Amino acid sequence: MTPFMFRSSLDEAYRDALEGLVFFNPRQHEAESGIARGIELYGAPAIVSDAAGIRVVVGQRNDVQCLFAMAPARHGLALAGMIVYLRTSKEEIVVLHIAVSDRFSRNQRSGLQVLMALVRAVRDVAHRLRGVQRLRLVYLQGRQFQIAIKSTRPLSQSSLTAMASASI
Repeated sequence: MTPFMFRSSLDEAYRDALEGLVFFNPRQHEAESGIARGIELYGAPAIVSDAAGIRVVVGQRNDVQCLFAMAPARHGLALAGMIVYLRTSKEEIVVLHIAVSDRFSRNQRSGLQVLMALVRAVRDVAHRLRGVQRLRLVYLQGRQFQIAIKSTRPLSQSSLTAMASASI
């Protein structure tokens, strides 16, 4: 299993990789309706830069959070994937966008590994927030997919297989 490092922002040197991941991802068509729903509900994703670095935001919301999965590569760290999420109520965090780099999604196993790592990272964040009980994915419109936050059961690969087809 690849050991991922997580960051909430990236150095400017990752801008091209991030633009490719967010706007030119070859797997976007697999989650097209979910992406459209996320944009309709929360606004289009955009890359912004500030003193901390670059990150992804949606619409005009300033409360969106972003996590980037970074993997060891030949020359430093490679951007493996990203997840954008928002606390919509005291009890719920909604995942607005999730993407896996083309390099890490060439086979289902490695793509699922990045996807699981990102969802687990957000679940860990949610677990530390008072009152959060569930994590929901916008991309899975018409299907119920929620992850209980206070559960002691670990996330299994089988519980996330449904998300593999919705990741881009």
